[in-house]
Amino acid sequence: MQVAVGFNVLASARASLKCDRSKNGCNGNHKATPPRGTTQRSAMLNNRFQQGNARIALSKGVSRSCGTVRSSNPQTCASQAIPESGSKVLVIGATGGVGQLVTAKLLERGYKVKAFVRDATKAENVLGTAEGLELVTGEAKNTESLVDVATGVEAVICCTGTTAFPSARWEGNNGPRNTDFVAVTNVVEAVQASNPNLKRFVLVSSIGVTRTNVMPFLLLNAFGVLHYKGLAEDVLKDTGIPYTILRPGRLTDGPYTSYDLNTLLKATSGTKRDVQLGCGDVLLPEATSRIVCAEACVQVLGLEDTAGEAFEIGSVEGDGPEENADQWAELFAKAKADFQMS
Repeated sequence: MQVAVGFNVLASARASLKCDRSKNGCNGNHKATPPRGTTQRSAMLNNRFQQGNARIALSKGVSRSCGTVRSSNPQTCASQAIPESGSKVLVIGATGGVGQLVTAKLLERGYKVKAFVRDATKAENVLGTAEGLELVTGEAKNTESLVDVATGVEAVICCTGTTAFPSARWEGNNGPRNTDFVAVTNVVEAVQASNPNLKRFVLVSSIGVTRTNVMPFLLLNAFGVLHYKGLAEDVLKDTGIPYTILRPGRLTDGPYTSYDLNTLLKATSGTKRDVQLGCGDVLLPEATSRIVCAEACVQVLGLEDTAGEAFEIGSVEGDGPEENADQWAELFAKAKADFQMS
């Protein structure tokens, strides 16, 4: 089975009202520029966009948790049941740099995977036909593609993204607004509609989501990528779905091409195998291994205490936890404890 890892974006999440002033939905007055069309859906997304801006301004004084702005929904994380091995997990962006590794790790540990992809031919070449793997083709920007996509799954891992600056990946209307806000919002709402009892929604975001007024995040957010990912985070937090948000730094290791599943699973992070975890968007890791990020996505599925939280994650020199669940649990618990004491 051929497994290739494409790109996953560094940039991600929260607020600079200095987002893209020309193409990505903010004008000079920090009001949302309406997307094309006047449909009810477009109006709803614009409303979400403006609500997100308001939440950013009101972030002070909320309850202290790793997710800097806690959801106002009292039902958030009411259910913290653990998706067990053998259950089905929906992976959004399954052929991407982190998504492919997540898919491989889930299958290795006995999970079934529903891989949501844009191109069926590419997905078959990349992911093959492993036992327990189901390919679903669609476009997350279009709500029609997502009808019932979350039916029958116990968890969702969303690792989509685009580049922080204009690139070929923006072609086909895949810039930050559509990729990091619209598409993720569509997935979240599809889960709400078809699977309200989902056990966990894991969203891969980025460091710097609340620091877009300082370097280097001020530069990375020049076209709004951090802002739009931040809005998507807030949409997820407000749903009541048990979530965990992971915020990696600059992604390293890969992309991998022409790897079979067994070889991919043996890939290592060189000498930077140890893991940094932080809360409150204060960590500034030099880089984050895609392997480490993917492992964290899988590990949090089994950790009740990571529900309703956001963690920064980085890779540093040394031996890390690799696949040791107890060591990962200790790292996440320490990150939360350190944040509460700060």
